[in-house]
Amino acid sequence: SRNIPFAILVPDMSPPRSRPRSWTLAIAIAITPRALFSFEPKSNNDTELSPKWRWNLDVTRCNITRISYSDLIAHHGSAGLPPLYHEPLVVYDDSSTSTSRARRRTKFHAATSCSNLVEAFPSGFEVTLTSSNSLSERRKVMPLADYVREHVLATEVMPDSKSNETWYLFGETYTEKWKALLDGYVLPPCQTCEIEGATALAFGIGGVGSGVQWHVHGPGFSESVHGRKHWVLYPPKKTVAEFHKDNSSRAWMEETYMDMVRAEGEDGRSLPWECTLEEGEMIYFPDMWWHATINLDRYTVFVSSFTTEHNIGQ
Repeated sequence: SRNIPFAILVPDMSPPRSRPRSWTLAIAIAITPRALFSFEPKSNNDTELSPKWRWNLDVTRCNITRISYSDLIAHHGSAGLPPLYHEPLVVYDDSSTSTSRARRRTKFHAATSCSNLVEAFPSGFEVTLTSSNSLSERRKVMPLADYVREHVLATEVMPDSKSNETWYLFGETYTEKWKALLDGYVLPPCQTCEIEGATALAFGIGGVGSGVQWHVHGPGFSESVHGRKHWVLYPPKKTVAEFHKDNSSRAWMEETYMDMVRAEGEDGRSLPWECTLEEGEMIYFPDMWWHATINLDRYTVFVSSFTTEHNIGQ
């Protein structure tokens, strides 16, 4: 475990995190005309397309401070988290369902469901995909409906999948149509988020086992709007053990991570900061921290808010 002083000021008041999940075998989806195809998965619990993973998806470590939205506001003030906060935080929402903020979040959640999202864009609407390796250097254009059908609902990224050959929708969502959708997103509670032009939003969709290999960039937040997403992080000066930029993040988690656990135990000092975001939770990732992500459910939607914090208060 980690010595996290902030946890003393704001104790974890989140609901119990271990609960049983049912796992069933999903049937491969045939490509059918748009009008005849159901884009809504029966359940995001129907995620296991392959034999059980080497690490337990239901009872996972979370050594990052978890704080409710209301406690964060109470501790830092109504403006939210200060710029360049020093460590990761997981924020879960506990606001009343009657508030304007909660109603907007519910509306955005509905708008980004699998069927509603596809139907919200014109038939044949194209998206730009990137490779899911560390550098995201490859690009591919294809219809949104085809991406959801072929790369999300009917595909599982396996440990031996090459991330430079795995396509991912994330970050290339800056057109006017995407901006219209993201206008309904509720920004994270941070002091720079409400400053005009200081936050860039990026929308993403992924399937089981997908994610991005270890990489670094500036600070921000990422929310799991649909489905669960596992995050692993290291501070900037830490060396990430045995990763190749073109291997999948799932391969690192199932192989390198599990080897570290066997060698050092669950509290090994070389293990990463980590937590699984449940649906509706968000993480703050500090400036230039190494991180990798793995989507755990069949349909995972996430929004990242990249913040500009370096010049605030100087």
